[in-house]
Amino acid sequence: MSSPRLSLTVSLADQNFARTKSVGIFNLATGLVERLAARTDLDALTVLGGAGSDDARWPDWVKRERHEAAAAGRLARLWWDQWGVYSAARRSGNEWLLLPKGYASFVRRPPVKLAVYVHDAMLDFYRRNHPAGFGRAEELYFRCALRGSLRHARVIFTNTAFTASEVQRLAREAGMPPVATVVAGIGFKPTAPTTEERRGLVVLASPFPHKLTGRAVEWLARWQTETGFDAGVTWVGRLPDGLRLPELRGWMRHERLPEAAYRALLARARVLVFFSEYEGFGMPPVEAAIAGACPVFSRIPPTVEAMGAGGEAFDNGDYQSFFGALQRARETPPERIAAWRAELLARHDWQTVAGRVVEALRERG
Repeated sequence: MSSPRLSLTVSLADQNFARTKSVGIFNLATGLVERLAARTDLDALTVLGGAGSDDARWPDWVKRERHEAAAAGRLARLWWDQWGVYSAARRSGNEWLLLPKGYASFVRRPPVKLAVYVHDAMLDFYRRNHPAGFGRAEELYFRCALRGSLRHARVIFTNTAFTASEVQRLAREAGMPPVATVVAGIGFKPTAPTTEERRGLVVLASPFPHKLTGRAVEWLARWQTETGFDAGVTWVGRLPDGLRLPELRGWMRHERLPEAAYRALLARARVLVFFSEYEGFGMPPVEAAIAGACPVFSRIPPTVEAMGAGGEAFDNGDYQSFFGALQRARETPPERIAAWRAELLARHDWQTVAGRVVEALRERG
């Protein structure tokens, strides 16, 4: 018995590495489309690209469209989200439209079958815990766009079971019926761990409150003072306004690194440190273990789910928990990290993720 026909349009037009607020979502969107394009069981695949799109990565059978205006500015982006992407999807002639960012129009009904990938309930978390973290207009816009997804999507893909539960909670609280959710997951590409000596730490920083960068600075400084660590601490990411790194031996910072440079940094690091109080998944610890570095990360449900038995978790409110996790990470033998790497690559496989997406679209077609 042959599989049902499936034709799909995916919008990447508003995805741009240089301007994105989430490199993780950018990598997921492009990685998923790359794997979908490698499949042989789709009747048609149209990629709506924009400024910075790498069209060379797609095979010849994939139809490519450029929509530069989608990322040309705030007003252009609003028009694209609320009207333009649906018009482009209708013109493509494909049965399905997939929005990897998870936000749909709230002024127009989709002209084709709609699927979205919801990464988290971050806006709701901020509304409850950091109400000043988003501007009022921005929060209202994205809340309405997420409700558009909950209302109109035939299927919502998520990265973890935790995020799927968040989606169902948001639907209940909005007075909507349960939505069809599928935990598609996230895939990761294998990289060859370096054989050179690993010594330093990589720590991720962010201006967003949920990343707890201030606490990370305080605890890393205290830890280095107590242990005398001198192998180097490299910070990657913007700092919150008004926060400065202390002048400690071996500390340096990159506000943003190109993907290749960040991978090269991980390939030389012994430990990656990742603070957060809320995630939908938590990609950096997985990426670190795959690169051969031991991840030290906040013990929150989605990241624990994503990591399984890998890495060293700590409690956000307990410095001694962090101290112990970091000390254990520094002593973790390479063969243990290699075992974590193999298990994580098996669990978070792009081919499996794309298969779940295709199967769910066929079932709901």
